[in-house]
Amino acid sequence: MRVLVTGARGMLARALLRELERRGHEVVGLGRDALDVTDADAVERAVREWAPDVVVQCAAYTRVDDAETDEAAAFAVNAEGTRNVARACRAVGTRLVYPSTDYVFDGRASSPYRPDHPTAPLNAYGRSKLAGEAAAREAGDWIVARTSWLYGAGGRNFVSTILRRAMEGTPLRVVDDQRGTPTWTGALAVTLVGLLEADVPSGIYHTTGRGETTWYGFAREALRLAGIDADIVPVPTEAFPTPARRPRYSVLDCSSTEAVVGPLPDWRDALRAAIAEGGLV
Repeated sequence: MRVLVTGARGMLARALLRELERRGHEVVGLGRDALDVTDADAVERAVREWAPDVVVQCAAYTRVDDAETDEAAAFAVNAEGTRNVARACRAVGTRLVYPSTDYVFDGRASSPYRPDHPTAPLNAYGRSKLAGEAAAREAGDWIVARTSWLYGAGGRNFVSTILRRAMEGTPLRVVDDQRGTPTWTGALAVTLVGLLEADVPSGIYHTTGRGETTWYGFAREALRLAGIDADIVPVPTEAFPTPARRPRYSVLDCSSTEAVVGPLPDWRDALRAAIAEGGLV
């Protein structure tokens, strides 16, 4: 395949470009300096020039708390930018892949969310990503890949923050009443390329690891695997207020994805591989 990846300097895009190259696909990565997805004319020119089989729309506004006071900026990239990419893809018959988020759900469930579960985002970021999912459908041939609690080398993420603060000797207070599934960009890239190589039909696919934990459990495991001894205290969500509300439960049911690509890695195994690979601190 010839694959164009937008937002190429981002954490997921870097892992995806590396995995695509490893599997022998032809890749083009365009960062924001080379392609601003909010510029519809520029997007159309780029897609026509590069003539990819697939575009992966990794360009995204990801500052969850900032989006509460800057919702227009989040929508400009996540929704309107994705619409620009989708329309350009439709014009030339190119498949679009749109990475989305568990934050499209309200967290009131008590069992993993299936792809067809009704959405109800709690925050502006989630609303912008859900609007992006709708925009992605305009491509005609599309994949929405929802993931959660993403971390990896090359970007701001929870694991890097925890490890850095622990090494600095900062006491750690971490929320212990929000449950989800940590997802390593390296593992997610393997899943996404697997879906593309399988030529799955258009639809929504859940793409995390296996298992679930809290942010506190996630932090403790990261410290253990990194061999760092640090003071860490579990706290309730109310003790660590943030501008954006988070879902208390956002585990995703990935069974339909596993039916295509095989078993996804347990989140602990993926975390071990990510720390061993390096680049998180």
